[in-house]
Amino acid sequence: MEVNVNEQRLEAKDLNQQSVLLIQAGNFPAAQKKLDRAIELDPMLVDNYKNYGDLYMASNNFKEAKNQYKKALLIEKSGELYFLYGNACFMNDNVHEGLENYNLALSNGYDNDEALFFVGMAYEHLNDDQMALRYFQKAHLKNPARPDYLVKKISVLVRLDMIDSAEESVDELLKSSPELFDGYHLKTQLLIHKGKIEEAVAFSKAASDRFPEDPELMHDYVKSVALNGQFDLAYQLIHTAKQMKYYDEAKRGFVLLEAQIAAEKQDVDQAIASCKECISLEDEDSFEGEARFMLMNMYLAKEEYNEALEVATALINNKGKDSYYYAALYYRPFCLKQIGKQEEANKLYKEANSIYRLATLQDPAAVDIYLYRVMCLKDSEEYDKALDLLDFISGINQEIAEVHTLRADIYRSQGKAALMKEELNRAFQLKPELEEMYEGVGG
Repeated sequence: MEVNVNEQRLEAKDLNQQSVLLIQAGNFPAAQKKLDRAIELDPMLVDNYKNYGDLYMASNNFKEAKNQYKKALLIEKSGELYFLYGNACFMNDNVHEGLENYNLALSNGYDNDEALFFVGMAYEHLNDDQMALRYFQKAHLKNPARPDYLVKKISVLVRLDMIDSAEESVDELLKSSPELFDGYHLKTQLLIHKGKIEEAVAFSKAASDRFPEDPELMHDYVKSVALNGQFDLAYQLIHTAKQMKYYDEAKRGFVLLEAQIAAEKQDVDQAIASCKECISLEDEDSFEGEARFMLMNMYLAKEEYNEALEVATALINNKGKDSYYYAALYYRPFCLKQIGKQEEANKLYKEANSIYRLATLQDPAAVDIYLYRVMCLKDSEEYDKALDLLDFISGINQEIAEVHTLRADIYRSQGKAALMKEELNRAFQLKPELEEMYEGVGG
């Protein structure tokens, strides 16, 4: 019996169409049966593998989705398939491979707004904000009706410290999407960033009043009030927030804010309790670095060095390579030194200094990490090396008060009282609030 090839292809296409509807309905086993039958009928039909890839993407099996899209690309090298393959790579943590295929999609004519947006996402993931901004702008220009594109653009503008452009875009977002939470949140953050705290209070209150069920906007209001020094009002607002219907969705932020307010009020015990509560809200996919960092500092303030050591160790073991990680690298040996474990501390100071050196080789402008290097050298009594590094930092930026306080600490250890006072006076000129910490030693 002669096989009708055209009829088989039509049947395979029909099965593919059915599979698409089944995937959309979430019925993956039934969709898989349709696709398997379609492949039997016409193994060279590209839709078989494209739709199989979609099925695996929908079921979060990104590795197998890659395999299916790759099969589709062997049959037809289209821009859409390169884009879909790039998505599977991106979701499978193969970001560089994903970006390569996104660019192939663009070069093959698939330059719709979604493709441009995902290219921006890939560059953002690679910490290349300049390139991310370029593609978020392109996506927004191509489809201004998508507010999420504009939100991403604003986030990058803020990271690049392009505040005026960010403000313009936020105002555009508020005008085009007045029902969207993000515009109000970003506007408040920009006002805080520019130090316009009273404006932030007024704006965030108006936003929260407009959307009274939104806990995130209430959080912005409480944060602004706290930054304005109205701590009692901030506490009252947090109590009000706890009665909100959707409070649990934003609970972590409110608890952390409660800890920050307690720390500002020098209520160390309450700050510690709130930090611990925040940490207790972790799940297997989250790590509360900020709460732990604050908790470590509270323990340091109470001179409870064993407890601070435990928190510092947790921050290091998380290997987040963020500001909390780099701080903990210093405070771990510092705590050991305070509890009399000098030999162990010296070993870890040396280890921390090596990690800091590698970090500054990768980012020569990371002044905070250079300062941690100095602190390690100072505590290890390698004063000449510490002073040389402070001279280098001064050569980069002469406005860092901590350079002078660190020099003062070294001169104090060396018994050079006059030089110590001179450095402290320079620090106080740059940052007057430091004078209280040193009890007028600079004279």
